[in-house]
Amino acid sequence: MEENMNISAFLMGTSTAFFALFAIHILFWRKERTRFQTVLGCIMAVWAVWNLKDIIVTFPGMYTEKVLEWIIIIDGWSALTYTVFVFETVMPGWVTWRKLGYLSLPFVAFTLLYIIYPQQWMIYAYAVFLWCYAWTIVVIGYVKMKRYLSYVRKNYSNIDDIDVSWLKPVFFFAIVSQLAWLFTSFYATVTTDIIYYVSAILLWLMVLHYSWNFRPIVVEKEIEQPLNIQRNPSSAIVEGMLERVVEEQRLYLVKNLTLTDLAAAMGTNRTYVSNYLSQVRGQTFYDYINQVRIEKKSVPLLREHPEYTLDYVANESGFASISTFRRAFLKLTGKTPRQFIKAATPEL
Repeated sequence: MEENMNISAFLMGTSTAFFALFAIHILFWRKERTRFQTVLGCIMAVWAVWNLKDIIVTFPGMYTEKVLEWIIIIDGWSALTYTVFVFETVMPGWVTWRKLGYLSLPFVAFTLLYIIYPQQWMIYAYAVFLWCYAWTIVVIGYVKMKRYLSYVRKNYSNIDDIDVSWLKPVFFFAIVSQLAWLFTSFYATVTTDIIYYVSAILLWLMVLHYSWNFRPIVVEKEIEQPLNIQRNPSSAIVEGMLERVVEEQRLYLVKNLTLTDLAAAMGTNRTYVSNYLSQVRGQTFYDYINQVRIEKKSVPLLREHPEYTLDYVANESGFASISTFRRAFLKLTGKTPRQFIKAATPEL
């Protein structure tokens, strides 16, 4: 038993140190940070405290059923950190102290009920609530994520630091971590402790990796208008002007070009441009600009100068990152840049 407690104490200490170090780095050492990064640092600090409190069970006489039940009650509040993280990612600025207070109400209710009725059935009811709550947040987050992704692809040509596609594996891993927590709560062993603490660390490592430079944007309400290019003069103007303006002003070489910038260069409304791209061309602004970059710059460069590095070609073509360049190139040509060079210059 003593050996098991030592292993558990080591895991708790390691996990506490992990969250504490990242909290200190983000909140005190990072020179520039956004609201999102500040929120992420606060979440790391909360998790450090939550993990630190688990050490109490390693004290003599504290590994009791009642103490473990209280730990479950307190740990359940950590679901709020997932909520804050997801909502701040896909709806930046949505979370306020008032809304956080409203979200806390069911957790307050369960905590008070357990104080009044400290029975095992309350713990099971709490676990069911937490599982339903977690799935609700995942579903809402997934729907909002899809809307966010649609918006950024319609309005931005460089989405490297605002993309939220990485939330998909995070959602999956969060469910696995939640299952690990539930299993550990009711079947506490050294093995389940290892599974829980390791899964929690891996989950937040994934989050930190993908969101370290993430800069969320506010999704504005979009106005979808029916488009009939034969009857709508403004749409006809868009059709005739779009390619000419993009090519003549070489707008596709502007790394951070937005739909608003393009509409301003054309002297028209961005809604018309967006609707034309989606309803007539069947493309988002992001896909359209990347296609022009590949066709007008990347392909000619690779054909004429196969000795150029891909980083150079990507930069000269208007791409903000090599990864985006590779994805766009493969999507448009069906080949990777290396495969294209090899096919275009077989003697090499």
